[in-house]
Amino acid sequence: MELLKYEEREKIGRDIDVAPANREIKDGVFKRLFEKPENAVELYYALTGIKCNPSEIEIITLTTTISGKLKNDLAFVVRGKTMVMGEHQSTPSKNMPLRILMYLGQLVEKWIRNNEQQRFLYGSSLYKIPTPEFVVFYNGLEERPEKETLKISNAFEHTQDRQLGYLELEVPVYNINKGMNEELFAKGEKLRHYSEFIAKVREFQKVYDDFNKAVEEAVHYCIAHGILVGFLKEEGGNIVSILSTYDEEVAKRVFAEEKIEAIALGMLLEGDTAERVSRITNLPLEIVERLRIGVLANSER
Repeated sequence: MELLKYEEREKIGRDIDVAPANREIKDGVFKRLFEKPENAVELYYALTGIKCNPSEIEIITLTTTISGKLKNDLAFVVRGKTMVMGEHQSTPSKNMPLRILMYLGQLVEKWIRNNEQQRFLYGSSLYKIPTPEFVVFYNGLEERPEKETLKISNAFEHTQDRQLGYLELEVPVYNINKGMNEELFAKGEKLRHYSEFIAKVREFQKVYDDFNKAVEEAVHYCIAHGILVGFLKEEGGNIVSILSTYDEEVAKRVFAEEKIEAIALGMLLEGDTAERVSRITNLPLEIVERLRIGVLANSER
C-alpha cells in the first residue's frame, strides 16, 4: 500500500481536522455524499441514463426518529415525477424490501404534506404522486453478486391462492465494492470515488490497529489522490465519527446471530431437542423454542 509522506499529511492536515469518534452521529458517509443535489443528479444518471439539473432535485430523506418515525439513507424526487429511494448496506439483509415499504409510506406522507395537498386525498378525482423507484447499494465484506433483486413477496407467509389485492415490491441491489459494476461507475464518478474511499479505509485498517487512525489516513490519501476531494475537505472533521456509528456494529451482530439461528434451525429439522440445540449453539432456550414452534407450524401446512 502506498502511504503518504509526513510532509503530505501535514499539508492536508492544515485543510481538515479529523475529529475523534462520536457514536451520537448516525448519518452515514453515503447519505452525506448523495443528499447533495449535484451528487444525487449524477447518481440518478448512473442508474437510469437520464440527465437532469440539481435544481430539479428535491431531497426528501427521512431524517427524524421523533414519535417512532423511521430514518432512511436517501430519498429524492426528480422533476416532481419520480421518487427515488436509495439505501446503503454494509451487511446483506433480505429485509430491505420490507424496510423500504415502511419508508415509502412515510415518504409519500411527507411529500403530500410538503406540498400542502392533504385535502386532495379524500376527493373523487385521482390524486397522483411521483412514481416510486428503489435501489440498494451494497459494499460489505461478504461476497455478493454484482447485481441481485430482492422481492418483498419473499417475506410473505404465503403467496398461493390469493383472493384479494396483492402487493409486490422489487429492489435491485448493486454491489459497489471496488472492481464491481464498472459500467455503473463509468457513469457515476462520485459513486466510484465512494467505493475507492471505503476500500482505502479497509486497506489502512490492516496497517493501523486504531480505527480512527485508519480513517484519518484514508481521508488524507484520498484528498492527495483526487478522490472525493471537495467532500472530504468539507466533511473531514466528521468522517471518523460517521464511520464509527453504533448502527453498523448492531447490523454485524444481528447478521452473526442470524447465522447461529440458521444452524439451530437445521438441527431442529434434523430432530434435535430444543435443550440440546440451546446447549450447543448457546442460544437462549426461549429462542430455540420459538424456532421449534415455527418448524412444527410449517410442517403442518
